[in-house]
Amino acid sequence: MRTPRLGVYEKALPTTLGWPDRLALAKELGFDYLELSIDESEARLARLDTASPERVAILAAVRGSGVPVFSICLSAHRRYALGSADPAIRRRAHEVFVAAIDLAAELGVRVVQVAGYYVYYEDESPESVERYVEGLARGVDHAARAGVMLGIENMDTVGIASLEAGLAIVERIGSPWLQLYPDVGNLIERGRDLLHELALARGRMVALHVKDTRPGEPRRVPFGEGVVPYADAFARLAADGYAGPVLVEMWNDDAPDSVQQLAAAKGWVLERMLEGGLATEGPVA
Repeated sequence: MRTPRLGVYEKALPTTLGWPDRLALAKELGFDYLELSIDESEARLARLDTASPERVAILAAVRGSGVPVFSICLSAHRRYALGSADPAIRRRAHEVFVAAIDLAAELGVRVVQVAGYYVYYEDESPESVERYVEGLARGVDHAARAGVMLGIENMDTVGIASLEAGLAIVERIGSPWLQLYPDVGNLIERGRDLLHELALARGRMVALHVKDTRPGEPRRVPFGEGVVPYADAFARLAADGYAGPVLVEMWNDDAPDSVQQLAAAKGWVLERMLEGGLATEGPVA
């Protein structure tokens, strides 16, 4: 078994860098790809506009760097929830969904990660779950036509908090273009049985988010200071034949030593992958 592709989340890299330098840094640090963020901010939502100058810059940088954008983290559905009770918000949620899939197709992105929030700024209800499933199914149809995979992420708060719950929706929709994109740290933070959850999701995972967490702390826990048993998790995945990409999720926060922190995090993750048998010292697959 060869080492899976190892990627880096856009927000782990310094925001002061232009796109050519950002991708060059990812390559220098030994990452195989970058995951682009389309979050609820106006700046990142603007990337969905085909005339966006930043979109043009991203495309040019990717072509010139040799570092692909393999995946998109679509968290904008926090603001524009698929399960919202407001029809106007649901319409905007669908527009964002379609535009993100079209951006993925243009960039050559393989996977769009879909947030498992039924709603975020509203109270969750059985009706919001049904609206979420309906909106997700519409997005899946567009993704199938575009040839882009979708993966549901298990969340750290409301919504889909387990792979078991995500799998139920995947099976309900019943399309090969919709699978799971597990966040391993979120499973531990929410008190789930990690190895059981990963076993349930066997054959359904299109990529993995890895970050360290503690109960009540789903973000910004330095790797090695949390309680996620990554060596055991990687051993489970290796035994099940997982060969998909692994994404190091961090937030740069403009820290002066952010590059050093990211390099250390990458080394730590690779050590756990080697320990668990998910990586070898050979070339990346």
